[in-house]
Amino acid sequence: MNVYEEFIEKMRQNNLNKEAVIDVLNLYVNGRNFLKHLEEFKNKEGERREYNGIIYSEEYDPDEEEYFGQNKVLFYSGDGEDDYDIVNYAELYQYINAACNFYIERNPEKKEVIEDLSMKIKAKYDIK
Repeated sequence: MNVYEEFIEKMRQNNLNKEAVIDVLNLYVNGRNFLKHLEEFKNKEGERREYNGIIYSEEYDPDEEEYFGQNKVLFYSGDGEDDYDIVNYAELYQYINAACNFYIERNPEKKEVIEDLSMKIKAKYDIK
């Protein structure tokens, strides 16, 4: 089993099954810039590419057609109209926390910095 499949399996073990969220985080965790992506989450910034990315609901005014709710994050992965998932901040943190744990298992020397960023993200999104 490769690391991408291991990540998907770890998410499913944690009862996390939103495919677009898993796809995007899988790219982040198993790519080169996971720390950079955690910083982006901390700052509520989303990376957008043609076929995958993140959009925060705050980027739209509530009266805009594209608005998808308060305190939500849209993940998209693929080019189909249904290749996206929307999560609230509490759900987002569950996915990020699981991704951080997966990353720490493979990079134990980064445990302290990952846990610090994870706590900052938790505080930023006001997760109890």
